[in-house]
Amino acid sequence: LRGNYNYNHNEVKFLDESIRDNTYAYRYRSTGFSLGQAWGYKVDYSNGNGFFNSQQELDEFLATKRYSFGDPRVGDLKYQDVNGDNVIDDKDQSPIGFTSIPGVTYGFNIGFTFKNFDFMTFFQGVGKYSTNYSEQGVYEKIASTGTFFKYHRTAWTAERYAAGDEITYPALSTRTTTNHNANEFFIMDRSFIRLKNIELAYTLPANLLKSIGVSRLRVYASAQNLFTWDKLRMGHLDPENNDALGYPVTKMSNFGLDLTF
Repeated sequence: LRGNYNYNHNEVKFLDESIRDNTYAYRYRSTGFSLGQAWGYKVDYSNGNGFFNSQQELDEFLATKRYSFGDPRVGDLKYQDVNGDNVIDDKDQSPIGFTSIPGVTYGFNIGFTFKNFDFMTFFQGVGKYSTNYSEQGVYEKIASTGTFFKYHRTAWTAERYAAGDEITYPALSTRTTTNHNANEFFIMDRSFIRLKNIELAYTLPANLLKSIGVSRLRVYASAQNLFTWDKLRMGHLDPENNDALGYPVTKMSNFGLDLTF
């Protein structure tokens, strides 16, 4: 049994950036924060799910507050007015989640031999790691034609909400909406643990091989990237790759033998 664990934490002590006025919830975006800190709108989960679930709820919100970047609909994400000025805008953006630099990396392997069998497995993982996911493979609207993935199938609808069904995405749209901004929903936890390598082998007894002129014969089965456990909201993207059009992390299985004469 062998393993390693690495922890990373950093803080920007000073960056020559403009300080924002005191109407901003956070006057700096780098100084005092970690490198790669994710920013976005905080979702108001005080109603239980973070969506505008009825026209009445939306009207009550709009009676005192507004979004500066569009008009929310029923089924859209409900953002927090962090600075308390009754306008949801850039001044409310807040540090959310972790950073784009993993705070924790680790790995461990387990191996043993028993009689003529040998076994090896290696796990790899990261933690304290988050990124804003957007565009192709994440949003449902791309170039007005749209893309449709598993977590879009259970998007918010009045019928699903009334029935108490699971809701995994805001109300769908073929146009840009107030949902399509960096926020707590799309800044996702990219922590994962992956079964990177696994191999099981059997070496035939030498006395069985003498008659055919073979000194050693080892038969094995192995696999790479066989299983991944992650915390992403969607199941079609890999936590190591946030580009739906990029080359994916592939799974491979191998069967073979090592033959020595």
